Order: sequence, then C-alpha cells, then structure tokens
Amino acid sequence: MKFLKALFNSLLCGLFFCLLLALLFTGLNVNARLPLDFLGRLALLLFVTYGLAVALVSLAIFFIFDFFSSKKNAIAIISPTFLAVGFSLLTFLFQIIFWQNYRHFRPFFDSVVQTHLLAQMKILLVMGALGLLVTILFYKWKKSPLLFSGYALLFLAGLALVVSQRPPASLLPPPAKQANLEAPRITTKLTLLGMEGLSFDFIIPLLSEGKLPNFSLLVEQGSWGRLSGFTPNDLYVLSASLDTGKLPAKHRQLSPFTYQLSNFKEQMDVVPRYIFFNQLSRTGLLKLSRAEPAGRPTDLWQIFAQCGLTVLKGDLPLPDQKPEPDRKAETSFGLLFKDLQSESSIIFAPARQAFSQPQIFSLMLTGLNMVESHFYQYSFPDLYSGVDSDEAAKYGTVIEKYYQFYDQIVGRYLASLKEDETLIIYSPHGIEPLPFLKRLLGWVSGSTGVSADHEAAPEGVIFFYGKNIARAKNIEGMRVIDLAPTLLYSLGLPVGKDMDGIVRSQVFIKDFTAENPIFYISSYEDIRIKPAL
Repeated sequence: MKFLKALFNSLLCGLFFCLLLALLFTGLNVNARLPLDFLGRLALLLFVTYGLAVALVSLAIFFIFDFFSSKKNAIAIISPTFLAVGFSLLTFLFQIIFWQNYRHFRPFFDSVVQTHLLAQMKILLVMGALGLLVTILFYKWKKSPLLFSGYALLFLAGLALVVSQRPPASLLPPPAKQANLEAPRITTKLTLLGMEGLSFDFIIPLLSEGKLPNFSLLVEQGSWGRLSGFTPNDLYVLSASLDTGKLPAKHRQLSPFTYQLSNFKEQMDVVPRYIFFNQLSRTGLLKLSRAEPAGRPTDLWQIFAQCGLTVLKGDLPLPDQKPEPDRKAETSFGLLFKDLQSESSIIFAPARQAFSQPQIFSLMLTGLNMVESHFYQYSFPDLYSGVDSDEAAKYGTVIEKYYQFYDQIVGRYLASLKEDETLIIYSPHGIEPLPFLKRLLGWVSGSTGVSADHEAAPEGVIFFYGKNIARAKNIEGMRVIDLAPTLLYSLGLPVGKDMDGIVRSQVFIKDFTAENPIFYISSYEDIRIKPAL
C-alpha cells in the first residue's frame, strides 16, 4: 500500500512538471497565442514520456530517503509534504530549463513578451520557495494542517496567475498610411557573396601561410572584421535578420519548419531546447514540415525592387541528401565536392551572370559549413578523443582545401569586379567544436559523423572591397543586423529608424562619408520608394 501511495503522489508530480513544460511551449511560440485547452492536452501528451520519467525519479528518491531515514515515514494517498517538496524541487528544475530557453530564444521576444515571461519566472520562483518554507514550518510548528491548507490555496492562485501571464500573440503591426519617396539615381553595383561557415579560426592561419592570396587581398585593400549573430543560430532566421536589419522579434521569421504533435491541429514555430523534445519525431509523436512563407517586414530585396534596380538573388539550395553520419570522411568529401571541380559548376554560373546585367547580386554557398561539421575533428584532433592518427593525417587538410577552393571563387569575382561595384563576402556565423554533451549523445546514438556546429552563435566574418571602401580597416562590433542599413547607406538610400541594426560608416573612406550623410525615415513599412525619374 505504501508503494501505491508513493506512486500516486509521484505521478501527480510528473503531471505538474508536464503542465510547466506546456507553459514553456506557449511562451516560446509568440507568433500565435495557443489556446488554453492546448495546455491541458499537451500536458497529458507529455505525461506519457516526461511525466512518467519524473514520476519514476520521484518514486526512487522517496524510497532512497525512506531507506536511509532513521524513523518510519508514513505517506497519505495525497501527501502534502511529498507534493510540496516535489512541486518545489520540480519548479526549481523547470526554472533552469525556462531560463536557458529564455536566453537562447531571447531575440524572438519583444519587450511585452519579455515582461510576461519574466513575470512567470518570478511567480514560479516564489511558489517553489514557498513550498519548501511551508514544509519546514510544518515540522517546526507541530504539524499544523492549516499551513498546508493555506499553501494549497496560494499554490492554486499562483498557478492561475502564471497561466494568465502567457504572452500575447506578437503580431506584425499594420503599416501606417504610406507615403512615397523618390529614390536617388543609383549607378553603383553590389555583389554579396555568402560563404556559410567562414571562420577566422581557419582564415588567419591560412593567410599567414600564404595559402589564401585573394582573401589576403581583401584584408590588405578592403575592410574586414568579425560578424556577430545571435541564437538560435539558424541560417533561415539569420538571413531574415540580414535582409531586414531587424531581430526576429520584429521580422517574425522564427523557423524554417513547423512542428505538429500527433492528433493536434495546432502548429508551432518553436519547440523548447534542453529537454530532447525533437527526439519525439522518432516515435511519430512529433511531425516536422516545411513552414509556409509568412509575411514579414519590407526587406532589402523589396526595397531594391521599388527603386527599379535589377536584382539577381541566386541562393544555392541545400542538397536533398546529406552524407550519412557513419560514412567515412573520404565518401563525404567526394559527395560534397561533386560538381564543384570545373568552371561549369553551378557556383560559377551565377557569377558569370552577375557581371553582365544585375546591379544587385547575391549568392549563398553552404558547402563549407557542411564540410566543417564533418571534418573539424580531423583539423583539430587534440580537441577530440578517439580520432585515429592515420585518419587525421589523411583528412586533416580537407577543410583547408575547401577554403582554397573558395579563395579561387573570390579571385574570379575580384577579377571581374567593375569600378563602380562593391563586393561583400560574409558568413553570418562561424564554426566551433561540438560540445562534449552532444558528442556523448552522438556516441550513444551511434551518430558520430558530426564534430562541429554553430548553435552557440560563433562569430562569422565579413569583407568589404571597392573604391569607396576603407583600406586595411578592421571593423569592430559589426552584427548581422547591421548589414542591411549599411548596404542601404552605401547606395544613398534612407535607413529605417525601426531597424535594430545601425550604419557602420567606418567601412567607408572619409570622402564618401563626408559627401553622403545618413538619411533616416520612420520605416519602410510607412514609406514606399519610387524609382528615380
């Protein structure tokens, strides 16, 4: 009977923890306020996995405590002390998960959402501390039942208050009455070449060895620096911020995927981290699908189109099939370099087009990032355990060769650069070793192919080159969101005051900045640019 009573109380603890997790889901999905009944249904679904796990741990802790206790511990069917202590400890555990997710997804939250989420955290912290305090006082004051009666009322009131503090849907504000503004006559050209995964951790040593002559030219005759991003460090989200000059809290592009639980009609843009929730996709409880394009603020490409500029945006799609994690490095290398060996490559085709017609050209290459994620361990074997020395010797130069390959691409762009053209080469993020915990999980699951990632937002790189660009200038503090306003300024276009990024005028020579003051407008949502007559 004692076991059944402890089991029942443990199951109540598991259900409570699942309710807290459900609150986290509703807090992270700021594009739409999930209905109240979603909390209950999600808590019940999570109970099948997380709830039972918490119940088993709670049950084990109780009997371990009971075994080492010097006195007999009776337990009721609904035990106030068991639940008060259990709810409090689970609340503190949830606080850690909540805070880690809040930090990770903070760029998604505007000031209103942040206020609601922080209020929830404070209320839960008080509830957790109150439960422990009441339990201590209960034993100190001769087990007065009034304490737990009062605690139960306060606990229910606090839980109701937490639920009421769910953030409202953070929708894009409707544009105000639009006015027209004539664009200046634009004769300059811009070429943006994205190379996802570029990192000074590789570039600087290779420059010192003289292996990247074209990148060396960019450093000596252009402006360059580190490019800071944010978390979540997803290329889809970073690209939206780069194009709009705004953080996700304003542009609302939160994920390239939507998440839908089995038998749920509601779709989510975001799921919590640090609880292995994505693993539910293996059980069929979670389905991932491509997100439908949603509306977002006016971006660079819409502004360029309004100005009447010719634009070619040739982003290279990710391959449909990535190398299997357990394949040897040589096989992965062959797959990733397929079709990249000659001038007929898809990479060079847009480059040739770019030099003939468009005023604005953009291309994103993603191959280097894929190569680094698989081959990083061979470049830095000392950071990993179990890397075979023969394989490190054989594949240790794979990433280096890919950088040299990219250096050739840069050389082709430099050779074809027009006098009135500015070349920008960038990566919105860098690369860093996979954290130990992820390596351990990969080893347990048998997925040991990936050795590096960019989830913690390591800094990327940026290079500017052109006649109006400062020479040998190291740019400090540049962020992904600064690129859009800086590019608008370089073309003589106004900068929106609602942009989170700023113009990095130190990129340009003094004569250019002296002749071209920064011109601001309230927002490109309120002002429509007309082509110059």
